[in-house]
Amino acid sequence: MLFREIIGQDHIKNHMQKSLREGKISHAYIINGEKESGKMMLAKTFSQALFCEKGGDEPCGECPSCLKVAHNNHPDLIYVTHEKPNNIAVREIRDQVVGDMMIRPYSASRKIYIIEDAQLMNASAQNAILKSLEEPPEYVTILLLTDNASALLQTIRSRCILLNIEPVIKEQEIIKRKLIQEYEMPEYEAEDILNFAQGNVGKAFSLASSESFRGVMEDTLGLVKQVSSFRQVDVENKAEEIKAKWKNGEIDLKEYLDLLVLWYRDVLLYKATANEEYVYFKDHIREIRKQAERGSFKKLSAIINKIETSRNQLRSNVDAELVFILLMQVMKEI
Repeated sequence: MLFREIIGQDHIKNHMQKSLREGKISHAYIINGEKESGKMMLAKTFSQALFCEKGGDEPCGECPSCLKVAHNNHPDLIYVTHEKPNNIAVREIRDQVVGDMMIRPYSASRKIYIIEDAQLMNASAQNAILKSLEEPPEYVTILLLTDNASALLQTIRSRCILLNIEPVIKEQEIIKRKLIQEYEMPEYEAEDILNFAQGNVGKAFSLASSESFRGVMEDTLGLVKQVSSFRQVDVENKAEEIKAKWKNGEIDLKEYLDLLVLWYRDVLLYKATANEEYVYFKDHIREIRKQAERGSFKKLSAIINKIETSRNQLRSNVDAELVFILLMQVMKEI
């Protein structure tokens, strides 16, 4: 991937390419942005350019070093791995970064460490890498990829260059054309995906290739329109159904909750502005208008807060059926 082929993020690309031209490479960067927003793509393109045997501010994509980065087998590009899905332990940082960086590069003039989901480093792991950030070998560059830079110690943030990924807005038409061409989808579906992705290019392409997204959309819309009339048995049956569909791979629970947030955001926005222009679910404006009239700002905000609580509960491995029972009870009551 060339920098010029990456859609958006001009401020990050310009910073990286200026550093490459001037030979002023920092020992550590934080690339901060939501999931699927292109953090790894930027990190790999930057790494490829740093290793490229032709030099310059764009990787050539053809030399042995560029090809090794592209195929994830460059000996001086280290991807830090971790055993537990929600935690990067101090032992893993010591073994794969702190201890390893004392060994000089094998074939390049530089060693690059990419730590994906860096926010998962526990306190001990962060303190361990902090020592390396204070006095790193001159040939080391560390790339911390995170969706929550504030979860990193201030002392870590102060020793890194922070690059924040921004929503891609200006290039929406370019992305839409690519979605239509690559996935052979109708224009209205590409527009739905773009609206839902909200400027996250990676998320847009991920949704376009997702077989479950349409099903999640239909299921979510059915729920928000019917939940007020549910009896307790209906709540329990629906929660059981959602869990079963998730287990069978028919729906993605993250997408489900994202769509619920988007729906109630629409209701809140319409209540505040009475303007359809800001509404994502424009085809369902009659129901949005009805719910906006019926619910108070406080109660609608409470639903959104409960959805975020549900998201955290699912991350903590709380049973999905119980999570949705509790969520739907709040939706129904409000």
